[in-house]
Amino acid sequence: MPWFQLFQDGPEYEARKTRRKFTPPDLSYNELRQAVPRHLFELSTVKSLAYISRHIFFMYLFFRLSLSIDFVTPAVGNFLELVLLSFIRPILWLWYWGWQGITFAGLWCLGHEAGHNALSPYRPINAAIGLAVHTFVLTPYYAWRVTHNTHHKSTNNIERDETYVPMTRKDFKLPSGEIAVKMDYKELLEETPAYTLFKMFVRQFL
Repeated sequence: MPWFQLFQDGPEYEARKTRRKFTPPDLSYNELRQAVPRHLFELSTVKSLAYISRHIFFMYLFFRLSLSIDFVTPAVGNFLELVLLSFIRPILWLWYWGWQGITFAGLWCLGHEAGHNALSPYRPINAAIGLAVHTFVLTPYYAWRVTHNTHHKSTNNIERDETYVPMTRKDFKLPSGEIAVKMDYKELLEETPAYTLFKMFVRQFL
């Protein structure tokens, strides 16, 4: 596959864009679930622990390699020491932080799956894994799990979602958009620095 095709949309999406009207398929939850191969719903404690062990191994490997950065860079010689200290060493530390961040993010994601009881068929094992992993990456596991499950139950509900609930016109005590006029927004904006700066600009230059 040519490299530039990595930045192109799939043929199914391109064909869908040419349609004038999109009609969502009328499928039930059970129909969608039955379309997924059964083996994908099977949970394996051993496989999940193997994933966690792999992340811990790479986390430790990156840590051990990082301990050598400050000792390896000056050892090449005095001729390149200044370049190494001012240029190569920061690059190595940035490389370490980036890859170590990926391993930590992977551990957090595994704790996320534990919060959904998706690592093991046994809930106590999921809870133990999630608590251990999320505590290690400084996330309050049970508090996060409650709000995150509420988020999933309220997906696409603009008033009940936990991730972000925007303020409505009613919250701002604004009238309906059908009858609102410019003066309705004055009390909302007139004390903000941006609005004051805009008024000063209008008065001085227009």
